[in-house]
Amino acid sequence: MLAALVVLGIQVHVAAVDGAPVADEAFLARQLAVANQQFAALDVEWRIVGRDALPASAARVEDAAERSSFGPLVKGTVVHVFVTGQLDDIDKPGEVIRGVTWRTGETKYVILSAQAPDRVLAHELGHVFGLPHSTYAISIMNKTPRDQPPPEERRFADEELAVMKQSLARLLKTKVLTARP
Repeated sequence: MLAALVVLGIQVHVAAVDGAPVADEAFLARQLAVANQQFAALDVEWRIVGRDALPASAARVEDAAERSSFGPLVKGTVVHVFVTGQLDDIDKPGEVIRGVTWRTGETKYVILSAQAPDRVLAHELGHVFGLPHSTYAISIMNKTPRDQPPPEERRFADEELAVMKQSLARLLKTKVLTARP
């Protein structure tokens, strides 16, 4: 018997400078396509259910306070993804990162740099599902620089999928996330 497909929503907030978004539709489509490819093993599909613009001040997120400032915008039972032009590394001054799953109180959301490679949203959604960084060579949760396997062959490790399956059930049962029709 095949498992039922669970469709989950993403609310996208994109910083805009002079009326132009810091990331275009093609960027969002690539991130979503890789996330859906990675989450297919869980019978989960992600869909963008809404989009809005963030002010130019969100085009660069420099510190923890700026990351936390997105918290009040998080509403409903979808994952909120905030796209910025530059996401500074708060642990290593002068460095940037590609994405982060951030928590403000009980509210968890994703901040994604417009400079992020296509697999970063999937990685951050793995954190939303409770995964830490990984040591499995195959895993997209492994941040260690490596040549093998090549990035296009990386996926969630089987052990991670087992954890994510339990997390999915809990997130749905507690109505943190709601399946879409």
